[in-house]
Amino acid sequence: MATETAAKRTHPRLAIQAFWLTFAKFIAAVFGILIPIILVRILNQHEYGVYKQVFLFVGTTTSLAAFSVGVSAFYYMPREPQRGGQIALNILVYNVIVGLIPLLLLIFYPGFLTLFFRSGDLQPFALILGIFVLLQLNASLAEMIPTAMQDVRNSTIFVVGTQLFRAAAVVLTAWILGTVRSIVLGCMGASALAVVFLVGYLYRRFGAFWKHFDRHFFFEQLGYALPLGAYGIIWVIRKDLDNYFVSAMYPPAQYAIYAIGWLEVPLISLFAESMLSVLVVRISALHQEDRVEDIRIVLASAINRLATIQFPIYALLMVAGRDLIVFFYTKTYAASAPIFYITITLIVLNVFIYDPIVRAYIELRNFILVVRIAVLVALCIVLAPVIHHFGMIGAAVTAVLGDLAERLIVGTRICRTIEVTSHDFRMLSGVLRVAAVAGLAALIAYGVRTAAGTQPIFVRLAFTGTSFGLVYVAGFYFWHLPGSEIVSKERVRGYLQSTLSRLTK
Repeated sequence: MATETAAKRTHPRLAIQAFWLTFAKFIAAVFGILIPIILVRILNQHEYGVYKQVFLFVGTTTSLAAFSVGVSAFYYMPREPQRGGQIALNILVYNVIVGLIPLLLLIFYPGFLTLFFRSGDLQPFALILGIFVLLQLNASLAEMIPTAMQDVRNSTIFVVGTQLFRAAAVVLTAWILGTVRSIVLGCMGASALAVVFLVGYLYRRFGAFWKHFDRHFFFEQLGYALPLGAYGIIWVIRKDLDNYFVSAMYPPAQYAIYAIGWLEVPLISLFAESMLSVLVVRISALHQEDRVEDIRIVLASAINRLATIQFPIYALLMVAGRDLIVFFYTKTYAASAPIFYITITLIVLNVFIYDPIVRAYIELRNFILVVRIAVLVALCIVLAPVIHHFGMIGAAVTAVLGDLAERLIVGTRICRTIEVTSHDFRMLSGVLRVAAVAGLAALIAYGVRTAAGTQPIFVRLAFTGTSFGLVYVAGFYFWHLPGSEIVSKERVRGYLQSTLSRLTK
């Protein structure tokens, strides 16, 4: 009994872990939205472009160097919690070794940066960027290690805390000093602080963990992580490739326009990640039981529900996108709107998920790796001439078409793997109903926006959003769109009554 109680204290329920991690990621997403909104009002367009290029380079280099070794903590720590200190130490040792490579490269060959960034504005940052990458590689573990150890309290504190420190560092240094260099140094300070917190946390849990390095265990952990990292590297390069081509062919001020056009909607990815984490477990279990028909049903249901959330967001952004960019990022970045209208197409494409299938059917991984490499090579060949003839719009279109091509090829193979027939496509009728309702709501919202064209931009956005929301919610219940049963009047009423009764006890 005592052992069971201790286990419950050590490993809280999955629902509690999921709630607090989702909450922490939500707070991090909010900070991610606020930082650029503040910075565009402090930095001029050229400076903001340099700032985006700095963090483009640091983000890509960090992701490539990490090579998914840090993710190995999620495999080893639940299985060997008593070796948690050694597991963390192995990751730290690896990060220091690979982090020294870009640092030394930038110290002895700072001109390396001019291969990717046309203006040469990043070259004076060479030493700083090398140190930043080394710090950031290990700072990311401050969120990862406690999560892998199922330490919900500290993982939440670290996720929120690191984002809060970083946001404060960016805003304060930008506000007081107003230079890109000061912002980068502030972020480096926040990363260094995260590393200090991580080491202190590991010391409290495992004592002098740095004294217990095991060379054989180190290579065993690398042997697990490196094959997985190969898949991640292709995705990282593909994700950032068009940004590097634009940076190499345009000055920072123009790149700032392109970067704003690739504005992400973090809260969408947060919802999608939550659903994917559930689907991976569910579909893997069905695959083990050879229940292929149930896999098709579960996947179709998930696609329908994702469409219920993401299609209306896409439709609303198509109507109000330019106003939102001007409202949040000022008129300086109004030229980002055409790029934004192209890139948000990914919101629609991301509804048609296949990652849970790939994780369950291991035999698909080599095929997908080949497809991703082929798409990556094709993009490397065509991006430069496309940008030369069609400008930054061409870069955005090419990047989206690359994603579409991969999805069509992989999707066709997956349909054969899970034995999809024409009859199964009827299960996606919810997608069509959602598209119809979202389209109708968008048409009405566009009419309202046009009628309110002379009003201040905040009023125009309020009218547009309200009209869209009213029409979509009405259609959501009237046409019984996917997910309407979850938020039915009866369920909402029952939830409110039960909540009220608990509060009054």
